[in-house]
Amino acid sequence: MSGVADKRNPVLDCCGGLNNVDYKKVDMSVMEDVLKYIDVYDPRFCVAVIAIIFNPFFWNVVARWEHRTRGLTRLFGGPYLACYCLGTLIILLNVYRSHRNASPVGLVLTAVVAISYQVAIIFEGPFTEDIYRQRAQCCKHK
Repeated sequence: MSGVADKRNPVLDCCGGLNNVDYKKVDMSVMEDVLKYIDVYDPRFCVAVIAIIFNPFFWNVVARWEHRTRGLTRLFGGPYLACYCLGTLIILLNVYRSHRNASPVGLVLTAVVAISYQVAIIFEGPFTEDIYRQRAQCCKHK
């Protein structure tokens, strides 16, 4: 494929977003098949969506609180035990939501969220470790 654009196959500008994409040509038949199984008025679906939104919010609030106050570390007697207990609580919240509102869509949404968080942790982990290491070295020199 050459980088030359013509009227039938315009070259997409990576920095221009998707402004020149013709959405009329998108095949929506796959999406229609998936949407047949989703009932947005089903109370179980609504609870699953609320739980999926609540869980990351809960994780972030508790993690930030722990980072500021070390409350969980003091409660459990050490940072590793506190981290493992928080992780166990997060998993139990997800298991409870999944079993209480067992719907295929909720389980798929949970899997998508879990995979995206794992990918983010894999890519973000080394950078975060470097930041904390640099701050620790900076604080030692003061």
